Amino acid sequence: MSSTAMTTKPSANDLMLTIDQIRGVYASCVILNKNDDVSEIHVVATDARKPKSIVRDIETMLFVKHRIKIDYRTISMVQIPDEQLLRIPIARPEIRSVTEEVMGDRRRVSVKITGASRSATGDAYERVDNPDVFRTAAKATISALEKLVNHTIDVRLEDAQTFRIGAHEVLLVIVTVLIDGNEETFVGSSFVGTRPIESAARATLDALNRRIHNLTLQAPREEEEIESI
Repeated sequence: MSSTAMTTKPSANDLMLTIDQIRGVYASCVILNKNDDVSEIHVVATDARKPKSIVRDIETMLFVKHRIKIDYRTISMVQIPDEQLLRIPIARPEIRSVTEEVMGDRRRVSVKITGASRSATGDAYERVDNPDVFRTAAKATISALEKLVNHTIDVRLEDAQTFRIGAHEVLLVIVTVLIDGNEETFVGSSFVGTRPIESAARATLDALNRRIHNLTLQAPREEEEIESI
């Protein structure tokens, strides 16, 4: 057996998360070929930086973090003024982690969500002796989304219930969103796995993604607790 450890090539998502950290980059898309090598990199960036500087940063970051050398000709870039960037809809958010922690007589559920190269964590609490993990995880997910889009979302959690369909247990989450004085109701679903809180977070995000995808991501102020990926 060889003593040399097998190395796994980074996924396209890993590379995009790295590129999205670069100053001036708003969003990116990486396309891999059948050998999982980079064939194309597409970037949306601010016009406040010189394109050559952004390209050099991409080359450096990918080499330092992933040991990948990129030909600059694989990078396609569109530069847009900052005020125009703020009008681009937020990339569809994704759940990065769902955790829980017992704190005396309460349990805290934390949901971390990423979107458009940013991340935010929302928390919700429940009593240890009277847990309602589905609703608590749903509330934490809503809180994380509000922080992510830097916008208060008028969301009411209507219900979170599990149903047996054949051999599978499915969680349905129903939320009502107040938009321009009108109420819209959305339903999200997720199979219930070994971690109920994660299932609830995914079902809630599934419901709200239909609305959040169309919200504008505003630039966070320095004092706001928006995390960089």
